[in-house]
Amino acid sequence: MLETSRDLLNVVLAGAIGLIAIFICWGMWYGIAMLRNLSKVTVSIRKKMETVDKILDLIKAKLEQGSNHLGMLADSAIKLVGYIVDSQKKKSASKKKD
Repeated sequence: MLETSRDLLNVVLAGAIGLIAIFICWGMWYGIAMLRNLSKVTVSIRKKMETVDKILDLIKAKLEQGSNHLGMLADSAIKLVGYIVDSQKKKSASKKKD
């Protein structure tokens, strides 16, 4: 089987090439596994960001709705204060006349 040193060299080269092939397959396996995990993480982050976006849209809508009501309340308060000031002016003017 091993008659010359060239035969031994060929056996060693075949073993080395086999080990290199196994190492490449192992590296590819882990590389693909990492890419798959990265894809899962990306999908998870995307879903969480969509949830946060929905929550922020809801908060924005509530604040806009609340600001509309606050605007009406502020206008009503201004009118009420104006009415009270006018009534006090009328009372003070009627007291000054007496």
